[in-house]
Amino acid sequence: MTDIMSMIPADADPAVKEAIKRRIVRNAIKRKAVKNALKRKAVKKAIAKKAIKRRVVKKAVKRRVVKKAVKRRVEKKAVKRKVAKKAIKRRVVKKAVKRRVAKKAIKRRVVKKAVKRKVAKKAVKRRAVKKAVRRKVAKRAAKR
Repeated sequence: MTDIMSMIPADADPAVKEAIKRRIVRNAIKRKAVKNALKRKAVKKAIAKKAIKRRVVKKAVKRRVVKKAVKRRVEKKAVKRKVAKKAIKRRVVKKAVKRRVAKKAIKRRVVKKAVKRKVAKKAVKRRAVKKAVRRKVAKRAAKR
């Protein structure tokens, strides 16, 4: 401000000098106001940028959480499938065991029947032998 004042002729009217001073001060104030406004804008921009960044980070975190949840669901399903498979296998094994048991029982029944038949055959044979012996004894008795 002093350099501009030195440029004004010394014999200039004091009112003119005052007007020039006022204009210089007004312009300085305007410049400062513009500068401050720009600063505020920059600060606002920075805040907005930060907010956007936070939002992006939040979204990324959400996506990660969702991904994890999906993974967990997939794993759960896989485990369920495995459990189901095992249950089916167990059922199949159980059925096979039952069939084997049934087969064994049938075999035992067949063997029992065969034994009974053999016993019956032997009894029949014994009876026949007994009868034959009786006949022989009777024949001998008749001869005497």
